[in-house]
Amino acid sequence: MKMLVIGTGAVGCTVSIAAVNAGMETALLSRKATAKYIREHGLKRTGIFGEITVTPDRIAVHEDYDCVPRGYDYIAIAVKTTANESVARELAAHRGILGQTGRIVIFQNGWGNDEPYLAYFPASQIFNARVITGFARSASGVTCVTVHTAPILLGSLHGAPIKEMEPLARAIADSGIPSETSEELEQALWAKMLYNTTLNSLGAILNMSYGQLTESNHFIGIMDKLIEETFAVMDAAGYKTFWKNAEAYKDVFYRKLVPDTYAHRSSTLQDIEKRRKTEISTLNGCILRLGKKYGVPTPTHDMIVEMVRGIEDIRCGEP
Repeated sequence: MKMLVIGTGAVGCTVSIAAVNAGMETALLSRKATAKYIREHGLKRTGIFGEITVTPDRIAVHEDYDCVPRGYDYIAIAVKTTANESVARELAAHRGILGQTGRIVIFQNGWGNDEPYLAYFPASQIFNARVITGFARSASGVTCVTVHTAPILLGSLHGAPIKEMEPLARAIADSGIPSETSEELEQALWAKMLYNTTLNSLGAILNMSYGQLTESNHFIGIMDKLIEETFAVMDAAGYKTFWKNAEAYKDVFYRKLVPDTYAHRSSTLQDIEKRRKTEISTLNGCILRLGKKYGVPTPTHDMIVEMVRGIEDIRCGEP
C-alpha cells in the first residue's frame, strides 16, 4: 500500500514512521528546511512506546504537490487546522495524487476539519482519526510520545466502511502505539473535544501542565463551566459522546483523564512558545460558533478564545 503524509509535525512524523515500519511505500510532503533534514537524517520516534528510526532511503520527501506521484491509498492530513483550506484546494487541483479509491484521513484536533475536504471529495473518501496520545517534536523529523490514555481510533463520520481503515490501524498498532478502528467516531471525537476545549487553551493561557490546572479550585471552577457549556452546545446541536451529561464526564475527567496526562503541555501552548498561530478556531472557537448557531450562551469559551487570540497578537506578531 502507498501512504502520503502531509505535515511533518510530531503526529505526521509518527504516522510516517508507522507506515514505513509496516512496509508501506511512504512519502512526506514538507516544507523545504524540514524536507532537507529528513532527506539527510530520516525520521526518529522516541518516548514511552520505544524507539524507532527510519533511515532516509526508506522514505520519499516532496516539497511541492506537482512533484508528488499519483495513486496513494492513504493521504494522512497532519498539518495544523489553519492550513486545511489550502491543502484541500491543492489536493483537488492534483486529484491524481489520491485517485478514485484513495482515502483522506484527518489526524487533527477539533471538530469540522473534514468540511474543506468535503467541498471537493465525496464523503466516502474522507475519514478521521481520534488521537489523544501526547506528542512533542524535539527537532525536525524527531518526535517523542510523552503520554497516552487511550488507543488512536480511525473511522468515518459519514457511514463509510471502517474496514478501509484496518491496514492503517494495524500499522500504527504494530509500531507500538495502540490503534484500532471504531464505528463510534463521532462520540470519540466529541470526547476529545471535551478534553481539549477544557484543558488545551486554558493550559496555554496559564502556562501550566494539565495536572497543574487541577491543583486550584479556582481553575477547576473554570474547567467545570467549560465542560457544562460544551455539553449544552452538543445537546442543542444533536451531537453524541460517551457520557450522558456534564456531571458524568467530570467524574472521569478528574479521576482518570487528567491524572493519565498530568505532565502534558498543550499543543496550543507549544504553538505560542514557537510564535505560531494556534488552532483555537477549531477548538474553543468551534464551541463558540455552534453556540451562536443554536442559541446557547458560551461565555467561558468566549473568554478563552479572546484571551488566546490576544496572546497570539502579542506573541505571534499577527494582530
